[in-house]
Amino acid sequence: MKSPGARARGRPVRARARTVVVLSTSHRTRGGIGSVIDTYRACGLFERWGIVHIVTHEDGSLAHKLAIALRGFALFSAMLVSGRIGLVHVHSASNASFWRKSVFIGLARLAGKPVIFHLHGGGFIGFYRSAGPLRPLIDRVLNQCAEIVVLTAEWKAKIQEIARNSRISVVVNPVPPACLRIVPDRKPDCEVVLFVGRLEPAKGVLDLLAAVRRIEHRFPRLTLRLAGDGDREWVAREARNLELRSRVECLGWISGERKHRALAGATVFVLPSYVEGLPVALVEAMAAGLPVVATRVGGIPSVVKTEENGFVVEPGDIDALATALARVLRDAPLQRRMGARSRITIERDFCPEKVIAQIEALYRRYGMESRITEKDVSPNPERG
Repeated sequence: MKSPGARARGRPVRARARTVVVLSTSHRTRGGIGSVIDTYRACGLFERWGIVHIVTHEDGSLAHKLAIALRGFALFSAMLVSGRIGLVHVHSASNASFWRKSVFIGLARLAGKPVIFHLHGGGFIGFYRSAGPLRPLIDRVLNQCAEIVVLTAEWKAKIQEIARNSRISVVVNPVPPACLRIVPDRKPDCEVVLFVGRLEPAKGVLDLLAAVRRIEHRFPRLTLRLAGDGDREWVAREARNLELRSRVECLGWISGERKHRALAGATVFVLPSYVEGLPVALVEAMAAGLPVVATRVGGIPSVVKTEENGFVVEPGDIDALATALARVLRDAPLQRRMGARSRITIERDFCPEKVIAQIEALYRRYGMESRITEKDVSPNPERG
């Protein structure tokens, strides 16, 4: 006779308890996972399913991060002991995020609870390959999950190469509904290139600066706006070395209305990364009706189509990056046509209703039911 743990790892079973627990970074944390959690909440997923959201990480000092992790661990352990958890939905990235979540996954499996492991970010394969003797532990975590969720078909193929777990689903991140309501606010002579992401070499920031240097003499009003966390002093220094200081604006981290204004006022969105999954920032930019210039990494080529809604270039190819940016900047009809197709792409494939329906289908697959009553939900954990 199979053990409860074996049954939960294998074919979907009906959970005895009725509560879905979502484990993730706080929706207030800067980054893609926080944005996704915000969109789930805004679309009513947490309310309809009575989801208990346990935060395992939040921006702040080391002491604050440790306190959040310990509080999350205590809440999760208490719910496991009470027997109220029916399904665990883990949102994770690589490195510390993965190891932190692996503790919760191990506890859930010991209790016989099915786990959906939802992988975000594009660095997981690199993280796995660099793990050395810890690879078997990563394998164990992946293989004991009831389901692995990835963002693109490309990432499904990559995970299949390293994990024996055959239960892998593709679910894209939903676009925040507010992004689909952004109205362009671009002046007729607008030449604004917008980058949203962490300010670091892996995001292609140096390549972008070099590309702008090659074309700036052709576009007298060209401005490069860089939004995101990271080393702004390093960016300013590199811009100064390239004599681009007057062309570059570092906006810092932007969200909400500030981000919407930046998207509305941009001519083209650019993301010349070396590693990605399917960036939330790119999806938001396309929803706002922007043409995109991005690199052929992760799931980007499945969304950005050259000559249709943007241009895809090889990572590190500064000449191609510069040529693509110049092509968009000098052609207003092309900007409008590509921007319109960007928005159509997102409305068709990334609309919240479609994505949320896929998440709900996964919950039902593992025996969960929607519309849990208020009395069944603990008032202590953070809820949507």
